[in-house]
Amino acid sequence: MIYLSELLNRPVRDAENRKVGALRDLVVSLDSVFPRVAAAVVQAPGALPLGRENLLIPWSQITNLEEREIYLNVPQSRIDAYLPREGELYLGRDILDKQILDTQGRRIVKVNDLKLAQIKGAARLVGVDVSLAGFLRRLGMQGMQRLLPIKLPERLITWNYVERLEGEASDVRLKVTRSKLAELHPADIADILEQMDVEEGVSLLETLSDETAAEVLTEVELPFQTDLIEEMGTERASDLLEIMPPDEATDIIGELSQPKADEILSSMEEEEAAEVRELLRYGENTAGGIMTTEVFKVQKSLTSEETIVLLRQQAPHAEVIYYLFVVDAEDRLAGVVSLRDLVTSHPETRLEDIMDEDIIKVNVNADQEEVAQLIAKYDLLAVPIVDAEDRLLGMVTVDDVIDVMKEEATEDISEISGTTSGDVEHTASLLGATMGRMGWLFASLTGGALSGLLLQSYGASLGALQSLVYFIPLLLLVGGEVVAQTSAVVARALGLGLRRGLVWREVGIATMLAAASGLIAAAISYAMVGRPVLILVVGMSLFLTLLVAALLGVVLPWLLRSLRVSPTLVGRPVLQPAVALVSLLIYLSIGSNLYFHLI
Repeated sequence: MIYLSELLNRPVRDAENRKVGALRDLVVSLDSVFPRVAAAVVQAPGALPLGRENLLIPWSQITNLEEREIYLNVPQSRIDAYLPREGELYLGRDILDKQILDTQGRRIVKVNDLKLAQIKGAARLVGVDVSLAGFLRRLGMQGMQRLLPIKLPERLITWNYVERLEGEASDVRLKVTRSKLAELHPADIADILEQMDVEEGVSLLETLSDETAAEVLTEVELPFQTDLIEEMGTERASDLLEIMPPDEATDIIGELSQPKADEILSSMEEEEAAEVRELLRYGENTAGGIMTTEVFKVQKSLTSEETIVLLRQQAPHAEVIYYLFVVDAEDRLAGVVSLRDLVTSHPETRLEDIMDEDIIKVNVNADQEEVAQLIAKYDLLAVPIVDAEDRLLGMVTVDDVIDVMKEEATEDISEISGTTSGDVEHTASLLGATMGRMGWLFASLTGGALSGLLLQSYGASLGALQSLVYFIPLLLLVGGEVVAQTSAVVARALGLGLRRGLVWREVGIATMLAAASGLIAAAISYAMVGRPVLILVVGMSLFLTLLVAALLGVVLPWLLRSLRVSPTLVGRPVLQPAVALVSLLIYLSIGSNLYFHLI
């Protein structure tokens, strides 16, 4: 066994021990499972690397690849010129540093080295090394492994698991065969797809059946979904969107450019296109915007037996069947029947006799976060969506809610950190992400400048009592942490609808925290300065400051909630400087007044 990196630049000598040149590459033929080396590319002295002056020597004139020097079995004058055949590959040029799909790790990996073996007189490509050890070997730094506390493992993917991707010879990629790829779960294929660029992703989807491709596309994140559909042909795109659930298809079409969206809708079947157009009417973040219209509804006059027959006929066309939604003659939601109650009831029993009329439902214009909270609160698998007249329009399933929760969490993270959602998800451009952060940094700079002016206005007092300055960093750090903790708890409680006793509970916790912090700060001040009067000044000042900071952490989420603004904004950098400014003002005022009064 030998690696390509170890072979490159080895001297090549003829049968008379005269140097012919140095090995620069190997040509392999793909006519077998493990490609056979067909020729060696040898750079003659004075020739350019891989230039036309290089020799292509057929394998039949090479004795061995696994020696320190490579020998030919003929003198230089009798070397035959090898002409590469169509479909043959140069290992170094076409495969090294390219990418393959690893079906075991289910990800795209880079080829760091190539492993060869000489078997029964023929040299063959055994596999590709994608390990860090292979990368170090390529750099000629394999000796570094002895300095590491652990041994770097070899990670070899045998060649029989990969195959050429049809494309330009100058940019060869590798992939698993269609049959091997189709064996993976759609979510795993989606993970692989998201590591590719758009053109490669479309090529991969073309190798899959419509049903599998639609499932894979459903698992891909929305920004990349849109890019794939934009690049795809209109007919193929419309075929996939017809198979996808209407809510998923609507999300994608809503993000497309208008001309592309119109083309696809015109190419879709009339019924599927009508469902998508209906869903596009609703707001993106509403219950209507995330619901699916593929809902199984039945008339309440039907019997259990008739319903089961109808269920067998229509079940393949529904997205999921968790519950049977019972409607009246005017399509108004009348009740819900579980599958368990349906199959255990007498065949002649009418649905109106076994349905549950106490229905948890959501208006089509309700916020998507309200739908998510409702499903989580009552442990539902799906919730029906109705209009103002109680007519059943669709349903939102638990998997849709997971997407909503992820989206809301991303928004909360971006608000807390003072960034944008695109920045958090790495979909924003470099300039866009920079500008998104710059606004909040400017707010912090403004707060810092105002704090500096405040310190300047207390310059005379601080000159007489410099010891107060020593504890300003402590104040800002602890005060900021108290505000962050309190506001986070209150914001979460408000999101869950908890209000009773919330203020008094947080005030009690804040009082105990402030008292403990004040005592610790007093002890620290005595250890640092050794002046008894400073114990009282620092302890009381910090106690009152943290108490006010905690109250701000309680009040601000309530205030933002009443203004219909997300309470998570409390954590934004624009409010942190404000809290620091207020805390600093209280600390300096109380501290200086207490000190001069006690003195």
